[in-house]
Formats: sequence, C-alpha cells, structure tokens
Amino acid sequence: MRKILFSLLVICFAQGAFAQKQLVWQLLGMTTYQTDPGDSGELNYSPQFPAVLETQFEGEEVVISGYLIPIDLEAGKYALSKNPFTSCFFCGNAGPETVMELHFSENPGRFATDEYLMIKGTLQLNRNGSGLFFVLRNAEIHG
Repeated sequence: MRKILFSLLVICFAQGAFAQKQLVWQLLGMTTYQTDPGDSGELNYSPQFPAVLETQFEGEEVVISGYLIPIDLEAGKYALSKNPFTSCFFCGNAGPETVMELHFSENPGRFATDEYLMIKGTLQLNRNGSGLFFVLRNAEIHG
C-alpha cells in the first residue's frame, strides 16, 4: 500500500513540476501602455503589465497559440501574433499587446507566414520600452 501511495505522489509531483501554464491573448491584452516621442522621432512604448501577468506568468514556462510571423529568416527572428499578418501589429491594425517576440532554443527552420502554431517557452516581460512587450525565450514548437 505504501508503494502505491508513494508512486501516486511521485506521478502527481512530476506532472505538476513539468506542466506549462496556458497563456491566452486576453490576459496579454490587459497590458496598457503610454507612448512618448523619442529623440529620433520614433514612438517609445511604456507598458504597464497587469499584476497577474507579473506574479503568475513572468519567468514561467508557458504555452500559447498564435500566427507565426517571420521577421528576418536569415537571422532566425520570428514573432507570434494574436492576428494573421494582414491584421497584426506590424501592419498597423492592432496594438503591441497582440504580438510577442520568439527566441527559439534551436533553429526552427522555415515556416509559412500565418502558420497557426502552439509555442512553448519562458515568458519575459520587456519593461524597457524598446522591442516588443513580450518575449518568449527558449521557444519551441509544442504539440
């Protein structure tokens, strides 16, 4: 009986220890921001992240689905968007809270623009006003 109980505890702990948190665009959309004109004429964005994002998701391994947007294929730069390319932040049809920067742990190869994927990685919140608000480090295709 003790062996069975011990085995169940090990299984439950292992599942909890390796489970990723599901991140949804609605939560990221709770991020507000202010814009300030920079010295070079570009707008600087100052994000204000919701407390739940900072306390429960930052630095955690998360899973999120979205549309893959290749930024620079040779440099391996990609973004994940809530919306397809024609409606995304880069086309001026959405806000900066609808896109995140991806840093793949290994070269993911080539993808078609707007391929809808589930991505796993560690969430970093970018507070410095340059770059995208959300960064997914050690990203990889999930599922």
